Amino acid sequence: MRPTQQARSRETRDKLVRALDKKLREKSFAEVSIAELAEAAGLSVGAVYRRFENKDAFIPVIFELYRERLEAFMVGEGRVEIEPADGLRTALHVACAVAWKFLDQHGYLVRAAHIYSRLRPDLIGDDWEAMLDQARQSAEHLLDLFGNEVKRQDRAEAAQMFTYLMNTLPIERGLYRAEGAAVVLTIGDEQFVRAIADTLYGYLVTADSRDD
Repeated sequence: MRPTQQARSRETRDKLVRALDKKLREKSFAEVSIAELAEAAGLSVGAVYRRFENKDAFIPVIFELYRERLEAFMVGEGRVEIEPADGLRTALHVACAVAWKFLDQHGYLVRAAHIYSRLRPDLIGDDWEAMLDQARQSAEHLLDLFGNEVKRQDRAEAAQMFTYLMNTLPIERGLYRAEGAAVVLTIGDEQFVRAIADTLYGYLVTADSRDD
């Protein structure tokens, strides 16, 4: 492909990525049509199909957008300095507040990624697992940082549970507020986020209970 053609192809793709982002703010991916994406991008339907074979070909783009937003957030407004002197509980409250802020701002992308990581894992490869593994490594770092407070002996297990809870509890309310178990909650978002932090704290400072 010649440089001019490459530039046009990239421009077309960029327009479609922006169009996808716009439409996902308005409705679920399942409800978005190729015709809508074409219109939002200012392109013909034929131009869309020349760049993307079908609608499913946009699913990896959802994860691309998600990763880009998360990376930008973590080096920008989501970047925090954890002070060991402030204690584990304070650190968890800060971490949960930051996670909720990202979910609040980009929940439409997180929801789409969450759904299609299950429906079409064949289209995203190892990206989702890699992101969770990175989250687990961050959890291990946090446990090491507050090793004097954490009572869990099996740090690998504790890091796994921490990652699971941090990625499950906020999602139930943040993404499916009117569905499933989240409907029983009548507390406000701030109280909910504090409760998540306290739940994590209680787990980490409680010694393992194992049968001898």
